Amino acid sequence: MQKLKINFHGESWTLKKFECNDDDLKECMKVASRMKLQLDKALLDPFFYYYLKIPAIASTEHLPGKKWSGLLDSPKNQIEIWYNAKKIKKLQIADIDRDLLLFPIYNKNKIKINKEYSPGIYVEQQAIGFVGSYELNIESFNLEDLQFNLLQFNDKLLLQPPTYCSQNLRFRKKETLLTYQNGFEVK
Repeated sequence: MQKLKINFHGESWTLKKFECNDDDLKECMKVASRMKLQLDKALLDPFFYYYLKIPAIASTEHLPGKKWSGLLDSPKNQIEIWYNAKKIKKLQIADIDRDLLLFPIYNKNKIKINKEYSPGIYVEQQAIGFVGSYELNIESFNLEDLQFNLLQFNDKLLLQPPTYCSQNLRFRKKETLLTYQNGFEVK
């Protein structure tokens, strides 16, 4: 078995809709009130999670609810495909998302979501760096069996974890620096 590894570098974008049970929500509201912050702003404060002391809600990374994320289509993105410890290919999202080619070079699955924000609390984050490493042990590599998953979320194009022969690659690690975060409530 050889190792297929795909690395994402660049900017990532994440939108999380905070959803939890009523008891946890009451506790969150209590802690936010003690901090003299609205809940949408308290969710961005690391001390909020320290005071909250709910293991299931340990940080913004572990917020319960719906989540949309991926490698953002920007000039800084880069995708590396490694097989058997050798770099096979280096490309960008623009290379994958070419609709005008007669024969597409890469297999892609593109989903479009025009999201109207439903009432709730949202946390938006943007980070830069080593966005993710995905791995899978395989017998042999064929570029045609690799499928890239793109998500068009309103005006943002996101590359999500790829699949190989309909198998999900396992997430291994990431090393990013948070560059932007915003909490907001839709009523």
